[in-house]
Amino acid sequence: MKLSRKELEEKVRGKLWITPFKKLLALSDPQLEYVEVHEVYGSPCFGCAAWTTLNVARSSPIVVKARREGDRNIYVVKLGRKREGKGVACIESLWIEGSKVKIAYRGVAGAGVGFTLCRGLADGVEEVELIDVGGGARVGRSIITLPLKYKLCIGIDDTDNKVEGATWCLVNNLALKAQREGLVDYVSLTLTQLYKKNPYRTSNCVSSGLVLAVEPGRVEEVVKFFEDKLRENTLSQNTGMAFRVGVRTPLRLRLFTYRAKRGMVTLDEARRVAEDVKATLKPITGVRGCIGALASLGLIDDPDKAAK
Repeated sequence: MKLSRKELEEKVRGKLWITPFKKLLALSDPQLEYVEVHEVYGSPCFGCAAWTTLNVARSSPIVVKARREGDRNIYVVKLGRKREGKGVACIESLWIEGSKVKIAYRGVAGAGVGFTLCRGLADGVEEVELIDVGGGARVGRSIITLPLKYKLCIGIDDTDNKVEGATWCLVNNLALKAQREGLVDYVSLTLTQLYKKNPYRTSNCVSSGLVLAVEPGRVEEVVKFFEDKLRENTLSQNTGMAFRVGVRTPLRLRLFTYRAKRGMVTLDEARRVAEDVKATLKPITGVRGCIGALASLGLIDDPDKAAK
Protein backbone atom coordinates (compact mmCIF):
# COMPACT_ATOMS: atom_id res chain seq x y z
CA MET A 1 0.00 0.00 0.00
CA LYS A 2 1.47 3.34 -1.10
CA LEU A 3 0.36 6.45 0.80
CA SER A 4 1.27 10.10 0.97
CA ARG A 5 2.07 11.54 4.40
CA LYS A 6 -1.35 13.22 4.52
CA GLU A 7 -3.11 9.98 3.62
CA LEU A 8 -1.20 8.14 6.34
CA GLU A 9 -2.18 10.82 8.87
CA GLU A 10 -5.85 10.13 8.12
CA LYS A 11 -5.34 6.38 8.33
CA VAL A 12 -3.78 6.39 11.80
CA ARG A 13 -5.61 9.33 13.38
CA GLY A 14 -6.41 8.69 17.04
CA LYS A 15 -3.99 5.78 17.54
CA LEU A 16 -1.95 6.65 20.63
CA TRP A 17 0.53 3.81 20.06
CA ILE A 18 2.02 5.74 17.12
CA THR A 19 4.60 8.50 17.74
CA PRO A 20 5.23 10.64 14.61
CA PHE A 21 8.79 11.62 13.79
CA LYS A 22 9.41 15.34 13.34
CA LYS A 23 11.55 15.23 10.18
CA LEU A 24 13.46 12.90 7.85
CA LEU A 25 16.24 14.10 5.55
CA ALA A 26 18.39 12.36 2.93
CA LEU A 27 21.63 14.17 2.01
CA SER A 28 24.02 13.22 -0.76
CA ASP A 29 26.48 14.89 -3.13
CA PRO A 30 27.29 14.87 -6.87
CA GLN A 31 29.09 11.51 -6.58
CA LEU A 32 25.84 9.82 -5.44
CA GLU A 33 27.75 7.06 -3.69
CA TYR A 34 26.57 7.65 -0.13
CA VAL A 35 23.48 9.14 1.49
CA GLU A 36 23.39 10.61 4.98
CA VAL A 37 20.00 9.91 6.56
CA HIS A 38 18.73 12.09 9.41
CA GLU A 39 15.78 10.92 11.50
CA VAL A 40 14.55 13.52 14.00
CA TYR A 41 12.13 12.43 16.71
CA GLY A 42 9.10 14.55 17.54
CA SER A 43 9.84 14.40 21.28
CA PRO A 44 12.94 14.04 23.50
CA CYS A 45 13.27 10.29 22.89
CA PHE A 46 17.02 10.16 23.58
CA GLY A 47 16.86 6.54 24.72
CA CYS A 48 14.87 5.48 21.64
CA ALA A 49 17.45 7.18 19.44
CA ALA A 50 20.30 5.45 21.25
CA TRP A 51 18.66 2.01 20.96
CA THR A 52 17.78 2.44 17.29
CA THR A 53 21.17 3.80 16.24
CA LEU A 54 22.95 0.91 17.98
CA ASN A 55 20.77 -1.78 16.44
CA VAL A 56 20.66 -0.32 12.93
CA ALA A 57 24.47 -0.10 12.93
CA ARG A 58 24.72 -3.75 14.03
CA SER A 59 22.16 -5.11 11.59
CA SER A 60 22.60 -3.12 8.35
CA PRO A 61 25.56 -4.03 6.09
CA ILE A 62 25.07 -0.91 3.97
CA VAL A 63 25.28 1.45 6.97
CA VAL A 64 28.94 2.47 7.11
CA LYS A 65 28.61 4.94 10.00
CA ALA A 66 25.94 5.59 12.62
CA ARG A 67 25.73 8.11 15.41
CA ARG A 68 23.21 9.85 17.64
CA GLU A 69 22.96 13.56 18.42
CA GLY A 70 20.29 14.10 21.08
CA ASP A 71 16.97 12.89 19.65
CA ARG A 72 18.36 12.45 16.14
CA ASN A 73 19.59 9.28 14.42
CA ILE A 74 22.22 9.86 11.72
CA TYR A 75 23.36 7.15 9.30
CA VAL A 76 25.83 7.23 6.43
CA VAL A 77 24.53 4.63 3.99
CA LYS A 78 26.18 3.19 0.89
CA LEU A 79 23.76 2.97 -2.01
CA GLY A 80 22.49 -0.52 -2.77
CA ARG A 81 19.28 -2.08 -4.13
CA LYS A 82 19.92 -5.62 -2.84
CA ARG A 83 17.93 -6.20 0.33
CA GLU A 84 20.29 -7.08 3.16
CA GLY A 85 20.14 -6.96 6.92
CA LYS A 86 18.71 -8.81 9.87
CA GLY A 87 18.06 -8.26 13.54
CA VAL A 88 15.37 -6.17 15.19
CA ALA A 89 16.03 -2.91 13.30
CA CYS A 90 17.79 -2.30 9.99
CA ILE A 91 17.99 -0.34 6.76
CA GLU A 92 17.73 -3.11 4.17
CA SER A 93 18.54 -1.04 1.10
CA LEU A 94 18.71 2.53 -0.19
CA TRP A 95 18.73 3.83 -3.75
CA ILE A 96 18.15 6.99 -5.77
CA GLU A 97 15.55 7.39 -8.51
CA GLY A 98 15.97 10.72 -10.26
CA SER A 99 15.46 13.40 -7.60
CA LYS A 100 14.11 10.96 -5.00
CA VAL A 101 15.75 8.79 -2.35
CA LYS A 102 14.15 5.45 -1.50
CA ILE A 103 14.88 3.86 1.89
CA ALA A 104 13.78 0.28 2.66
CA TYR A 105 13.35 -0.27 6.39
CA ARG A 106 12.74 -3.43 8.42
CA GLY A 107 11.96 -3.71 12.12
CA VAL A 108 10.47 -6.13 14.61
CA ALA A 109 7.58 -5.24 16.95
CA GLY A 110 7.81 -1.62 18.15
CA ALA A 111 10.76 -0.99 15.83
CA GLY A 112 8.54 -2.12 12.95
CA VAL A 113 5.93 0.49 13.88
CA GLY A 114 8.71 3.07 14.08
CA PHE A 115 10.03 2.21 10.61
CA THR A 116 6.61 2.25 8.97
CA LEU A 117 3.98 4.46 10.57
CA CYS A 118 6.09 6.73 12.80
CA ARG A 119 8.66 7.66 10.18
CA GLY A 120 6.00 7.79 7.50
CA LEU A 121 4.39 10.72 9.32
CA ALA A 122 7.55 12.84 9.36
CA ASP A 123 8.00 16.15 7.60
CA GLY A 124 9.93 15.55 4.38
CA VAL A 125 8.28 12.21 3.55
CA GLU A 126 6.71 12.25 0.10
CA GLU A 127 5.46 8.67 0.06
CA VAL A 128 5.48 5.61 2.28
CA GLU A 129 4.92 2.12 0.93
CA LEU A 130 3.62 -0.07 3.75
CA ILE A 131 4.67 -3.65 3.05
CA ASP A 132 4.00 -4.94 6.59
CA VAL A 133 2.99 -2.55 9.36
CA GLY A 134 4.52 -4.40 12.30
CA GLY A 135 3.57 -4.00 15.95
CA GLY A 136 2.99 -6.63 18.61
CA ALA A 137 5.42 -9.41 17.69
CA ARG A 138 5.22 -8.85 13.94
CA VAL A 139 7.85 -7.61 11.48
CA GLY A 140 7.27 -4.21 9.90
CA ARG A 141 8.69 -3.28 6.50
CA SER A 142 8.35 -0.11 4.47
CA ILE A 143 9.88 1.91 1.64
CA ILE A 144 9.98 5.64 2.39
CA THR A 145 10.52 8.23 -0.34
CA LEU A 146 12.35 11.49 0.43
CA PRO A 147 13.51 14.34 -1.81
CA LEU A 148 17.21 14.23 -2.67
CA LYS A 149 19.16 17.06 -1.02
CA TYR A 150 22.85 17.88 -1.14
CA LYS A 151 24.92 18.14 2.04
CA LEU A 152 26.38 21.65 1.97
CA CYS A 153 28.96 22.36 4.67
CA ILE A 154 29.79 26.03 5.32
CA GLY A 155 32.52 27.18 7.69
CA ILE A 156 32.69 30.75 9.00
CA ASP A 157 35.22 32.48 11.22
CA ASP A 158 36.02 35.92 12.64
CA THR A 159 32.85 38.04 12.53
CA ASP A 160 33.26 39.77 15.92
CA ASN A 161 35.70 42.24 17.46
CA LYS A 162 37.08 42.94 20.93
CA VAL A 163 34.02 45.02 21.86
CA GLU A 164 30.99 43.19 20.51
CA GLY A 165 29.69 40.29 18.44
CA ALA A 166 29.43 36.49 18.62
CA THR A 167 30.18 34.45 15.52
CA TRP A 168 28.15 31.39 16.52
CA CYS A 169 25.06 33.52 17.19
CA LEU A 170 25.33 35.31 13.85
CA VAL A 171 25.87 32.03 11.98
CA ASN A 172 22.96 30.35 13.78
CA ASN A 173 20.60 33.24 13.04
CA LEU A 174 21.58 33.37 9.37
CA ALA A 175 20.92 29.62 9.05
CA LEU A 176 17.51 30.06 10.69
CA LYS A 177 16.73 32.91 8.31
CA ALA A 178 17.76 30.82 5.29
CA GLN A 179 15.47 28.04 6.53
CA ARG A 180 12.53 30.42 7.03
CA GLU A 181 13.00 31.67 3.48
CA GLY A 182 12.85 28.11 2.14
CA LEU A 183 16.46 27.99 0.94
CA VAL A 184 17.70 25.19 3.22
CA ASP A 185 16.95 22.70 5.92
CA TYR A 186 19.15 23.73 8.83
CA VAL A 187 20.77 20.47 9.93
CA SER A 188 23.46 21.35 12.48
CA LEU A 189 25.95 23.87 13.83
CA THR A 190 29.33 22.65 15.12
CA LEU A 191 31.82 24.81 17.02
CA THR A 192 35.49 23.99 16.51
CA GLN A 193 38.02 24.99 19.13
CA LEU A 194 41.15 26.26 17.39
CA TYR A 195 44.64 27.05 18.71
CA LYS A 196 44.09 29.09 21.86
CA LYS A 197 47.43 30.92 21.65
CA ASN A 198 46.73 32.30 18.17
CA PRO A 199 47.82 35.96 18.39
CA TYR A 200 45.05 36.98 15.97
CA ARG A 201 42.18 35.50 17.99
CA THR A 202 39.39 37.72 19.27
CA SER A 203 39.02 35.75 22.49
CA ASN A 204 38.02 32.07 22.55
CA CYS A 205 39.35 31.22 19.06
CA VAL A 206 36.36 29.15 17.97
CA SER A 207 35.05 28.80 14.41
CA SER A 208 31.54 27.79 13.30
CA GLY A 209 30.54 25.07 10.83
CA LEU A 210 27.06 24.62 9.37
CA VAL A 211 25.54 21.56 7.73
CA LEU A 212 22.65 22.49 5.45
CA ALA A 213 20.37 20.36 3.29
CA VAL A 214 20.03 22.08 -0.08
CA GLU A 215 18.26 21.25 -3.32
CA PRO A 216 20.99 20.24 -5.83
CA GLY A 217 20.31 23.19 -8.12
CA ARG A 218 20.39 25.83 -5.38
CA VAL A 219 23.87 25.43 -3.87
CA GLU A 220 25.26 28.60 -5.47
CA GLU A 221 22.19 30.57 -4.41
CA VAL A 222 22.62 29.48 -0.79
CA VAL A 223 26.35 30.28 -0.78
CA LYS A 224 25.57 33.74 -2.16
CA PHE A 225 22.95 34.26 0.55
CA PHE A 226 25.51 33.62 3.30
CA GLU A 227 28.21 35.62 1.56
CA ASP A 228 25.93 38.67 1.28
CA LYS A 229 24.48 38.42 4.79
CA LEU A 230 27.91 38.01 6.36
CA ARG A 231 29.20 41.05 4.53
CA GLU A 232 26.20 43.06 5.76
CA ASN A 233 26.45 41.94 9.39
CA THR A 234 30.07 41.21 10.27
CA LEU A 235 31.93 43.43 12.73
CA SER A 236 35.38 42.27 11.63
CA GLN A 237 37.74 43.13 8.80
CA ASN A 238 38.97 39.53 8.63
CA THR A 239 35.79 37.52 8.10
CA GLY A 240 36.23 34.40 6.01
CA MET A 241 34.05 31.58 4.72
CA ALA A 242 34.74 28.11 3.31
CA PHE A 243 32.35 25.58 1.84
CA ARG A 244 32.18 22.16 0.25
CA VAL A 245 29.47 19.70 -0.83
CA GLY A 246 30.08 16.16 0.39
CA VAL A 247 28.71 13.44 2.62
CA ARG A 248 32.07 12.14 3.89
CA THR A 249 34.93 14.25 5.20
CA PRO A 250 38.32 13.60 3.53
CA LEU A 251 41.13 12.54 5.84
CA ARG A 252 43.33 15.43 4.73
CA LEU A 253 40.68 17.92 5.85
CA ARG A 254 40.36 16.23 9.24
CA LEU A 255 44.14 16.34 9.68
CA PHE A 256 44.17 20.05 8.77
CA THR A 257 41.62 20.71 11.50
CA TYR A 258 43.71 18.86 14.08
CA ARG A 259 46.77 20.91 13.07
CA ALA A 260 44.76 24.12 13.44
CA LYS A 261 43.82 23.00 16.94
CA ARG A 262 47.44 22.35 17.96
CA GLY A 263 49.20 25.34 16.43
CA MET A 264 49.37 28.01 13.75
CA VAL A 265 48.69 27.11 10.12
CA THR A 266 49.25 29.34 7.12
CA LEU A 267 46.89 30.67 4.49
CA ASP A 268 48.97 28.92 1.81
CA GLU A 269 48.45 25.60 3.55
CA ALA A 270 44.71 26.26 3.81
CA ARG A 271 44.59 27.01 0.09
CA ARG A 272 46.40 23.76 -0.77
CA VAL A 273 44.15 21.68 1.44
CA ALA A 274 41.02 23.37 0.11
CA GLU A 275 42.02 22.58 -3.46
CA ASP A 276 42.76 18.97 -2.58
CA VAL A 277 39.43 18.34 -0.78
CA LYS A 278 37.32 20.31 -3.28
CA ALA A 279 36.48 23.10 -0.86
CA THR A 280 36.18 26.76 -1.79
CA LEU A 281 37.60 29.62 0.29
CA LYS A 282 35.59 32.86 0.23
CA PRO A 283 37.13 35.97 1.81
CA ILE A 284 34.24 38.16 3.01
CA THR A 285 36.09 41.17 4.46
CA GLY A 286 39.54 39.58 4.64
CA VAL A 287 41.43 36.36 3.96
CA ARG A 288 42.62 35.50 7.47
CA GLY A 289 39.23 34.16 8.56
CA CYS A 290 39.33 31.58 5.75
CA ILE A 291 41.83 29.51 7.73
CA GLY A 292 39.49 28.97 10.69
CA ALA A 293 36.53 28.64 8.36
CA LEU A 294 38.17 25.73 6.54
CA ALA A 295 39.25 24.18 9.85
CA SER A 296 35.62 24.17 11.00
CA LEU A 297 34.77 21.66 8.25
CA GLY A 298 37.15 18.86 9.26
CA LEU A 299 35.23 17.72 12.36
CA ILE A 300 31.83 19.05 11.37
CA ASP A 301 30.28 15.59 11.91
CA ASP A 302 31.98 15.09 15.29
CA PRO A 303 30.94 18.02 17.49
CA ASP A 304 32.40 16.59 20.70
CA LYS A 305 35.88 16.23 19.19
CA ALA A 306 35.51 19.60 17.47
CA ALA A 307 34.84 21.29 20.81
CA LYS A 308 37.98 19.87 22.53
